Amino acid sequence: MRKNDQEILQERAQKISGLRTEKELIEETILAVEFLLLPETYAIDSAFVSEVLPLRNLTVIPGTPPFIIGVINVRGKIISVVNFKNLFNLKEKGVSALNKIIIVKHQQMEFGILTDEITGTKQLDMNSLSSPPATLHGAGVDYIQGITPQGIIVLNAMYILTGNAIIVNQK
Repeated sequence: MRKNDQEILQERAQKISGLRTEKELIEETILAVEFLLLPETYAIDSAFVSEVLPLRNLTVIPGTPPFIIGVINVRGKIISVVNFKNLFNLKEKGVSALNKIIIVKHQQMEFGILTDEITGTKQLDMNSLSSPPATLHGAGVDYIQGITPQGIIVLNAMYILTGNAIIVNQK
């Protein structure tokens, strides 16, 4: 189907103006799962979330790094559980049956993120994110994509799931 002259002129005017179309605005937003790692609020792209579960039957594995708190059995599949509070140097309050697990997955990588509470889902404008504060340091800073104007820390799910930093490879 060929565009008429009016449509072509409108597209050119849109590009020159620098204003984003409704389609471009939608593409720059994500639906995120929002959760608490007290005292902070975090979010992760829901495209990488396969499910959210209550913490049950956690098995601690001796000799693992401090950020691995154990494994859980999810319908016959063993899933590692990562405690991001350890990576972000946040104060621990202990683990209880009130904690929730967010199972994240990309290709063959799958693990659970321990949370204090799930607060819901939220549309986030990825263009409104600011950089992590310069005061934030340590290994966890690489996992942060940015911070919303409301103070929600957005995790970089792709980096977390494709990077090697949380892979425990003992031979």
